[in-house]
Amino acid sequence: MVVENRAARVRREAETPGRWFGQVLIVAACAAVSQGFARFTYPFVLPQMTDDVLGGSYSAAGVLGAVNLGGYLAGLLLVTWIGSRLESSRLLKIGLVLTCAGLAVVGLAPNYPVLVVGMAVTGGCSAAVWIPAAGVVAARSPQRHRGVAFGITTAGIGLSIVGIGIVATAVHHWSAPDRWREVWLVEAALAALIFVWALARLRSTTAGARSTARARVRHLTRGFYRLFSSYFLYGASFALFTSYLMAALQDGGLTQGAAAGTYGLLGLASMAGGLVLGRLSDRLSRRAVLAGGIIGSGVLCLFVPLQFIGLATPVALAYGLLMTGIGSVLVAYISDTVDMQHVPATFGTVTMSLGISQLIAPPIGGWLIDHTGGFAWTYALAAATGVAGGLIAMTLPRARS
Repeated sequence: MVVENRAARVRREAETPGRWFGQVLIVAACAAVSQGFARFTYPFVLPQMTDDVLGGSYSAAGVLGAVNLGGYLAGLLLVTWIGSRLESSRLLKIGLVLTCAGLAVVGLAPNYPVLVVGMAVTGGCSAAVWIPAAGVVAARSPQRHRGVAFGITTAGIGLSIVGIGIVATAVHHWSAPDRWREVWLVEAALAALIFVWALARLRSTTAGARSTARARVRHLTRGFYRLFSSYFLYGASFALFTSYLMAALQDGGLTQGAAAGTYGLLGLASMAGGLVLGRLSDRLSRRAVLAGGIIGSGVLCLFVPLQFIGLATPVALAYGLLMTGIGSVLVAYISDTVDMQHVPATFGTVTMSLGISQLIAPPIGGWLIDHTGGFAWTYALAAATGVAGGLIAMTLPRARS
């Protein structure tokens, strides 16, 4: 009876615009920490960290990036195990405070081993924020506005990318161009403020990951393995594109400030990506929008091997639009396919493919850069995997929209 009453209360609140919108805004801020600060700060400061603690080796840089992504994958597995024991909003808050601690460890790391630990903790705990976030948004938003709600959530990621660019630029301007620790520490402070907001205002839901990985596969459509494979290939393309973009732009002739500005435009565009593609998928086919977005992101990776460095600005804008849009449409596709109580578990299983691919791709990309003396082959690989992932997505079963 208590669960039933709480479920009825959540449904009533979801139909009240002010309440569901406010709750989604909090989740968007949490997503900014878990998928923004924890995942995108490293590409911004990669050149400085490579020169300072990695001995100038991009292979070592790729390994450190893989540690962060490997921690994310381990976090997914842990969330699968403890998800049946914790309600989604509670799990999100725990993951948020631990992610904040991981950011602080990276900024304060006195040596490389501690830096590795900090990157692993940051990546792992960010999964405990992002996976239950899908369940909170699905439970708190009305069905007719769910595409927009997921778009608002992913817009928080784009806003955080813009914020990272602003913080990094300010640190380099007021301190020194080679400073990177302060960037992580400022983000840790911002994450702490967001945690206090979520602790005070984010209410509990009935959503939770209550099944094993096998049960989650069973509750998804017959196209699960195609969706898993498609997202795996997209994840590899995405990891290669974002991990080395700053370095590739500077290698192509842009100054550090111009490269950071271009990366910031990617984040600016990603603020609208979830809303645009999410709304488009509400009106059209989830499958078509998802497949088209993944193929388009792969094609955009070609600007580096084809030496279209003059198109860096429009490419960054377009990629940012697709980047968060793909994630928004993916969650909407899943929410149309499974029962609400299985959304976090199903999303966690599918997202595991992204974690695996992002664990594998950056070291391969770094090895290619070191052994070819440039970024062309790395970005050609990113283009190939992105297009292949989109072609697989075209074969998915249609979802109700």
